[in-house]
Amino acid sequence: MKKLILLLAILCLTSIINPIASFSQKMNEEDVKKNLPHMLGANNVGKEFWFSIPPCALDWSGGFPNFIKLYITAATKTLVTIEVPGKGYKTLKMTIPNDVIEVNIEPTVGQAYNHDPYKLAPPETVYPGAGIHIYADDPLVVYCIVRYQATSDGFLALPVSSLGREYIVATYPDMSAMYPSWKDFPSEVTITAAYDNTEVMFSIGGNVLTKTSGGNKTGTTLQATMNAGDVWTFATTGDEADLTGSKVRSSKPVAVVSANYCANIPTNNRWCDYCVEMDIPTFTWGKILHVGQIHNRRYPSIVRIFAKEPNTTIFRDGKQIGTIQTAGGVIGRAYLEMRMVGMNEKPRSIVLSGDKPIGVTLYNCGTEEDQNSNYNSDPFFMAITPIEQYQKQITFCTPGIYGATGFPENYLNLVYETDEYGLMPDDVEFAEVQAGQYVWSKVRSKFAGIDELFRYDIDGRKYALKMITLPHDGVYKIRAKKPFACYSYGYSFCDSYGYPTSAALADLEKPDTIPPLPI
Repeated sequence: MKKLILLLAILCLTSIINPIASFSQKMNEEDVKKNLPHMLGANNVGKEFWFSIPPCALDWSGGFPNFIKLYITAATKTLVTIEVPGKGYKTLKMTIPNDVIEVNIEPTVGQAYNHDPYKLAPPETVYPGAGIHIYADDPLVVYCIVRYQATSDGFLALPVSSLGREYIVATYPDMSAMYPSWKDFPSEVTITAAYDNTEVMFSIGGNVLTKTSGGNKTGTTLQATMNAGDVWTFATTGDEADLTGSKVRSSKPVAVVSANYCANIPTNNRWCDYCVEMDIPTFTWGKILHVGQIHNRRYPSIVRIFAKEPNTTIFRDGKQIGTIQTAGGVIGRAYLEMRMVGMNEKPRSIVLSGDKPIGVTLYNCGTEEDQNSNYNSDPFFMAITPIEQYQKQITFCTPGIYGATGFPENYLNLVYETDEYGLMPDDVEFAEVQAGQYVWSKVRSKFAGIDELFRYDIDGRKYALKMITLPHDGVYKIRAKKPFACYSYGYSFCDSYGYPTSAALADLEKPDTIPPLPI
């Protein structure tokens, strides 16, 4: 579980917001040109957000107060409204410039419905006004943390301005057969409308065992008309039922969040954990993705690969491994699932690519297969960033910052382009905050060890994976002259988190060939 982990990235976007804040001051044309690229890349920053979380287990908390926690940051002092219109909830908070404010929402308010594992989830239903709505006059960054006693997870919220009209769901199958005391650990999806009169279609994917709690099976397309704030919920019923591969299409942008109530990964590998992610619209998908191995795991991770277009050929390290026949649908035809490498091989990093845009989700497996009862980790799934969305600077912090519940193990997977000798360039730098200032050092000097070269080059360029063990909780920054990707993850006993340290969401469907003329 990513307990409070998306706090990790809260400062990540502070560095993105700063250029925006500077526009409140007088600037000349050269200043505008210098800062405009940062503004155009600030896809996680927005003035309005809509989303809803799929239900998480409430019954295991033993009296511990469960909350949906919102962490909000802004570059300015601005009044933020947080509401769930359909449940009569509304609160106002004032941001602290370049700092974080916290909002706690009771699960009965923040979830469209509550679910316990002793019952089946309700059938697919549109809940009027049940979405969480956040808005302000100035740009915000928002993280949602599902913080329950026995299970937690979270995600970076995408603003309305970065939502899409097409998604392919990435969740995981029901594995309640492994826990006979309980009845239902469903694969889950919520769709939240951002605008009135939005026509939404949900085409059920999954596998031959997939059936929703409303009795609809794979291949069925359902349709609903939604207004702003309405939440359409889906959950499976039955062992191994899965909503992965389901396709969401809409007439106007919507927010899609996929989860598993408590996932074994794979389904016969204990122990389970709540997993949730806000899905990324297909217009941001690319053709080449570096997938780094996860630190200190006995076996390679699982990946699921999706195609934006039919008949997409998939390659691993440049060698064809399959074809995805449909964009959305059932496993085998619409998406591939596999270990990154064979179970008899030592875990290593790989390059996944397609002749058309693809999406990839990495699944960190449960600890039972490691055969070590003292091992720290737990299931999580994490979207992988295509090379087309790499960035030159990111800022982040660890979960233990600001007194939050931390993790004893915090790692970074840094994917970077090497120099001509296959080594890390000298310009890749790492900084941590000391006495309020960033203190910089060379990554290759600060963090010893041999980096792992990816076996497949990209247009003659070599890439490598640097595994970084963070020395302590804190606020950090990484920068380089060439774009890179970075992933944050960490472990505690029966607990974990993992997600892209920062995410760019450029529209790759529209070629950007004309430079902007700032005025």
